[in-house]
Amino acid sequence: MDREHDVRPNVIAIAAGTLVGVLWLALATAALVSAFQGLANHRTDWWLAWFLVGVLLGAAGLAAIGATLWHQFKVKPAAGGH
Repeated sequence: MDREHDVRPNVIAIAAGTLVGVLWLALATAALVSAFQGLANHRTDWWLAWFLVGVLLGAAGLAAIGATLWHQFKVKPAAGGH
């Protein structure tokens, strides 16, 4: 098969994108744990700040994983392997 028109997913790209997403989800989990510890200690300012950080990191992690899979399985085949 011609390498230029190969539409198989790139395993290294999938692994890298998923790894980045998982790391961001781990950071999001740590931020949310800190937020709820702050809430338990009646620190609403701490809770609000780390909750927002955790939510945004979680969204970034999910987006990284979703975009990686979307690109490898939807965009790449539609573009003819480019």
